[in-house]
Amino acid sequence: MPELQLGDKTVDVDDHGFLIDPNDWDKEVAEALAETTGLSPLTEDHWRVINYLRQYYLDLKSVPPVRKLARETGVSLRYLNQLFPEGLTKSACRIAGIPRATIRPSFSYP
Repeated sequence: MPELQLGDKTVDVDDHGFLIDPNDWDKEVAEALAETTGLSPLTEDHWRVINYLRQYYLDLKSVPPVRKLARETGVSLRYLNQLFPEGLTKSACRIAGIPRATIRPSFSYP
């Protein structure tokens, strides 16, 4: 199983870079995951989306519909695509520590 090494801390990730255990997530892990996708440093707008995704996942064990995410965070769909050019699933959900198995395929933009 692949690992992400953060100083003296190691977290398990799957073959796509998603955390295996969402409890391993913290801001340091998020920054390291963002670095792997070329999104470092994360801006306040990135964090607004990441924190919303994270909290929604912790509360409901799912990810929000993209329009709900945009409405609740105040970030337009177009700007979401600019913030996370690889797509919300590949970037935002991975950085938020959401396991890949809980992500609905329709959540990502083509």
